Order: sequence, then structure tokens, then C-alpha cells
Amino acid sequence: MKRFLNILFLIGTITLGFNGCSPDVDDADAPQITFGGGNPMYVKLHTPYKDSLVYFNDASGIESAWNDTTAYDPDHIGRYTVLYYARDAKGNVGSAGRDFVVRIEGSTLKGRWNGTQTSPWPSGTVINYYDSLVDPATQAVYLTRLVPGSPVKIELKGMTGDTLYIPSQVLSYTDTSQTIIRGSGKVADDGTTFHVEYLILTIHNLLTDTVRGRLDFMEHITENDTVN
Repeated sequence: MKRFLNILFLIGTITLGFNGCSPDVDDADAPQITFGGGNPMYVKLHTPYKDSLVYFNDASGIESAWNDTTAYDPDHIGRYTVLYYARDAKGNVGSAGRDFVVRIEGSTLKGRWNGTQTSPWPSGTVINYYDSLVDPATQAVYLTRLVPGSPVKIELKGMTGDTLYIPSQVLSYTDTSQTIIRGSGKVADDGTTFHVEYLILTIHNLLTDTVRGRLDFMEHITENDTVN
């Protein structure tokens, strides 16, 4: 019967709990390594390495276990593989990998940002601009200043959350017209800058007035800013 060992990796530190071994067992097979939790695992940008349970299964018992986190980069979005190894009492070595997807979440962008607004884009007037992204869901934030009184929802799309998308939102309407905003943008892979290009469409009768604009955010001021 196979013997089991649970191992917990915490920020690169390995904590072992051996349940004994059987060195006299005839064992030519490498240890089997399986993972508790998802593979891949999704982690927020700038989160240090931390793993959940890793399970080892071997007939003769685990002699040593280690991992290699050199590929993991918590400060840039992307998909990274952490490798795990185990050697049993017979010298057989097993290996397996778990992928970690470092991604941008709403709370990454929450707070006040300084930048510029260009309208009409791309050859219009450039003015200094700031906004505070508030009420972050896991994959959404809200601009508060672009349209006074109408917070604009931005959804974070893609596996790493770096693609920004403003779904069509009705900002105002009357019996004869309505004003709609929609747009998209991108966040830098280190989360320090991002931009949003948007359209404001005013539809009245059979005519549509279109205003193009772009926001470029370059400096994250504070995590808990509130706009009055």
C-alpha cells in the first residue's frame, strides 16, 4: 500500500510532516505529486508566493522535498510555473508543476490616480486630470469624475485582468435623446499605469453626436482616497 505525506509550502518555506517510511520496500517508482486547490492558481498582482497543500504519494517514503520558485514574478502580470520535487528512500525523484496566474484585480487600481484627459482624442485639448477608482469588485472598478453624478463602471477582462472594458452605459436620456458611454483600455503589466479610450454618444432622432476621449493615468496617489 502506498504511504502518504502532506506538505505545506508557505512563501517558499517547506514544512514537512513525515508519517514514517519503509526503506525495505522494493520501489522503482518516483514519488507522485498532486495538488490541493486549483491549477492554475490566481493571485493578485504584488502578492508574495504562497501555496496551498501539495500531496506526495510513495511506497518507500519521502526522504526530501523542495520547490523552485525562480520563475514566479509577483510584480508583473503573467502565468508562471512553480516546480515541486520529491526524493524517496530509494533515490527516485518525482516532479510536478503548478501554474500561478498573477493578475490585476479591482483593488489593485483602487484609490486616486493622476494623469491627463485628451478630448477630442487624439488631437484635442490635453488637461490634467485625476479620478478615484472606487467600490472595487474582484474584476471591476468605477470612475467617479468622468461623468459627474454617473459613476462609470470599468470591467477588467482577460486572464490577467489587464484589459479594461467600459460596457455601454446610458448616462442620461430624455423623450427624444439619450447619451451613452463605452470604451476600452489597458493596464501596464506592473500595474503602475493604465489608459482608457472612450466614446460619448448622444443619439437624438436619427442623428448621433460622437465625442472621443482618452484618459492616461500615470501616478497612483493613495489606496484610500475619497472624492467629495
